Amino acid sequence: MSATCNCTEHVNKLNQQISVMRKEIKNLRQLLDSAVRSHRKHMTSLQSALTHIGQSRSPKSQPRPQAELETRNSLEKGTIQTVPIGYISSCFSVKNGTPRQPTICGPSRATLQIQQSVFNNPEHSLVGLDNYSHVWVIFLFHKNGHLSYKAKVKPPRLNGQRVGVYSTRSPHRPNALGLTLAKLDRVTESHDRPRFRFLRGPKEAAAAIRGVLSADPRSVYRRSRCKDRLFFFTLDTADITCWFGQGFAEVLRVRLVAVGKELAS
Repeated sequence: MSATCNCTEHVNKLNQQISVMRKEIKNLRQLLDSAVRSHRKHMTSLQSALTHIGQSRSPKSQPRPQAELETRNSLEKGTIQTVPIGYISSCFSVKNGTPRQPTICGPSRATLQIQQSVFNNPEHSLVGLDNYSHVWVIFLFHKNGHLSYKAKVKPPRLNGQRVGVYSTRSPHRPNALGLTLAKLDRVTESHDRPRFRFLRGPKEAAAAIRGVLSADPRSVYRRSRCKDRLFFFTLDTADITCWFGQGFAEVLRVRLVAVGKELAS
């Protein structure tokens, strides 16, 4: 009788796994179709831009006042061309373990490296900035990984409920723009790095790890269905291995990424 029950349970588990695999295949097909449509759209835009550049370089190009008028008309229509002023690097180099709320991990740090090519004297653009405590940062999700977007999304914390993309913090949105309020720590020109690139020492690293684990950064699938309780994430220059139990999380190892030196166990 027990053998029959075990076989039934095994068949049920296999059926559940097959159902999940079918859903994943369906999602992959939808993503592939969206990527193909986005690729065609980008190729069309690129061909149009190249044609416009070729016409502007021809001897019969329009005079400058007309070009300025076209630029103004483009702005009125919402066509905007931006130039990145810099790139942000933070102590979270991968998605795993990155807090969804900015107040969860207070000790976390990031740097904004200003591009040298934007100004002839880029250091002049930062004069007086250290008089402020916070700065607004408008950024682009340039490593989004998805060219497509949907009107409704399923945030991880809503357990599969679909809501409008504009009511969420999803990076998969039409313009892939983000806005964040950051505390300004200091403005420097040197790039001397301690053992940690962003955190100031082991105490801040320990506080940052506790902040990340307190919010349980695992996905809904890993929390509810996955039997593997191990979880890995990267914080600053360290790889963290932890184990989740019933209502608690235990850090098993903290290991430096760059030099491969174990800090704690």
